[in-house]
Amino acid sequence: MFIKKNAHLRNIKRIRIPENRDLENGLRLNRNEKVENWGSEIIRDIFKNQPDWFLSTYPDSSSLYEKLSKHINADESKIMLTSGMDSGIKTLFEIMTDPGDHIGVVGPTYAMYYVYSKLFQTKLTEIQYSPETLKLDWKQLNDFIDTKPVMLFLPNPNQPVEDVLTKNQIAEIAERTRKNGTLFVVDEAYYMFGCESVMDLIDKFENLVVLRTFSKGFGVPSIRLGFMVSSEDNMEVLSKTRFAHESNSFRNAVAEYLLDNYEIVDDYVQKVIEGRTYVKEELAKLGIKSNGESANYLLVDLVNPEKRNKTAAFLEENLIYVKGNLGSPWDKYMLITIGPKELMKRFIDLMLEANKKFKLSEVQ
Repeated sequence: MFIKKNAHLRNIKRIRIPENRDLENGLRLNRNEKVENWGSEIIRDIFKNQPDWFLSTYPDSSSLYEKLSKHINADESKIMLTSGMDSGIKTLFEIMTDPGDHIGVVGPTYAMYYVYSKLFQTKLTEIQYSPETLKLDWKQLNDFIDTKPVMLFLPNPNQPVEDVLTKNQIAEIAERTRKNGTLFVVDEAYYMFGCESVMDLIDKFENLVVLRTFSKGFGVPSIRLGFMVSSEDNMEVLSKTRFAHESNSFRNAVAEYLLDNYEIVDDYVQKVIEGRTYVKEELAKLGIKSNGESANYLLVDLVNPEKRNKTAAFLEENLIYVKGNLGSPWDKYMLITIGPKELMKRFIDLMLEANKKFKLSEVQ
């Protein structure tokens, strides 16, 4: 092998995710994407007024920075664009850690936290949610903070298990980690669906970093755009990893359009909230428990792994794609993305059939 393969890389397996869903006829409930497609009129509207030099010049993100600054009420010097949330997470590992450093993440959660921990050879502790109560283990969290780790990542709300922390709780953690010299990173990928942001705490806690993405609340995962926000001093260091061109003209055009026409985004978010309420209520009528109040997904309790597997297979046969296997001890749960009520009725109709077939609310 010409390219040197360091020993620690042997245990990291990365694969491309093929698109094997029926995108025209299927219902995409397995990747926390926007379930309802953007209309072709909006897509045309985004690009119809682009200048002649749109494709022939390097991208200029100045306008996007200005609009983002106004949108989140933070100075541009405190913001850095990222490629989705992934590159923001990677930047923090790259800047903050050395091999053997201790970091923590509340989990189970987004897979890339675990990938980057292995890539940068850090020692990762997962502060766990209880599979029974679906609540965070606060004793484990407090004990971990006392070890003075280099970084602590906390998605709020988290997925697949949602236990939303209040701003006061986040502030308490920020204060404790600040005293211990720990960088505290709050992942707000899903906050727009019902969670209070802690963005305004960055001026109070110099150890706080907030991560955001356009993939969830804005509903445009295809453009792979995110951003991180922290104090000006922190960003001065973090921005040293900035690419020559941190975004591109296509990303910027979509993001700016949605910021300029935010009523479109707000309408989408409200439809998801309405759909979430509808699905929870309909599942409850079947005696099926579900967890989720603040994001675009629900964690559905299907009693045991066998029923979960049968239900997921039945749904996929009918072109409804769900995230079925979350691994032990979460293997009785099915994670579903939430879309507008009119689309989620198709899911509920099939869950009625699945309940008759597999007796989903009965413990055997």
